[in-house]
Amino acid sequence: MRTSKLSVSHIKRIFICLFIFGWAPLLQAQENVCEKTITISAANDWPPYSYKENGVFKGLDIEIIELLLQDVNICWNYVAFPSSSRAFSEFQKDHVDLIFAASYTSKRRGFAEFSVAYRSEIMQLFSHISQPPLQKSPKGRSPLAFNNAIVAINQGSVYGPVFSHFQAQCTDCVIELSESIDRFELIKHKRVNFAVEDLLSGAYLIKNNTQLSHSVRATHITVHSNPVHYMLRPGMFSEKKLREFNLAIINNKSRIETLTNQYKARLITKKNI
Repeated sequence: MRTSKLSVSHIKRIFICLFIFGWAPLLQAQENVCEKTITISAANDWPPYSYKENGVFKGLDIEIIELLLQDVNICWNYVAFPSSSRAFSEFQKDHVDLIFAASYTSKRRGFAEFSVAYRSEIMQLFSHISQPPLQKSPKGRSPLAFNNAIVAINQGSVYGPVFSHFQAQCTDCVIELSESIDRFELIKHKRVNFAVEDLLSGAYLIKNNTQLSHSVRATHITVHSNPVHYMLRPGMFSEKKLREFNLAIINNKSRIETLTNQYKARLITKKNI
């Protein structure tokens, strides 16, 4: 009888161990399940910020948003649209939850919530490599080089009050094209004097295109520098979750700066700026 009782006790211990060690990983996995899954508008071809390689989204903004969402236990899906205007349209239809690298405007605030800023966007003036070095203008005034110049820009981008004033004074001086490569091609063939481009995007194009590297370079003129935010679908986050998301941005500031500097070091050289 004693042997039988010990056997029953031993069997109980085995079942207890099986329960603890067998179910613990499953219980832990359940605890780590994302609170929700959101849809993010990403670009297929906007290096170095967002691009698709072998079916996987990569880039600086991809790395940053994934870092932040993991911090707040949110899962994500990416969707790509042919243009930023289409992305904004789908956002307003509630088909998109988050758009990254968004400049804050009062018009956009009418249909979107904004996170705190997570990085800066530097809009630089690019020219033909044969263009003599440009002089910086007094603060708050258009670059002297803009006088009688033709400038290619991206439709819908924000370039700040100084450039907006220049554009309003000379509407024929500005050409709007949706693709960076097209704007740089116009510089290469000297059909425009300048293009305004995101500094890292322009540096990436120059570095990875042999023809452009021999004809286009960044000047030392920064047209506009401003913070960029995440545009969030209203109601997507509760007030508590929005605070957590903003806090994740603040707490990861140094990591975001490190990532950004790593991209800059790979792309910007004395040759292309």
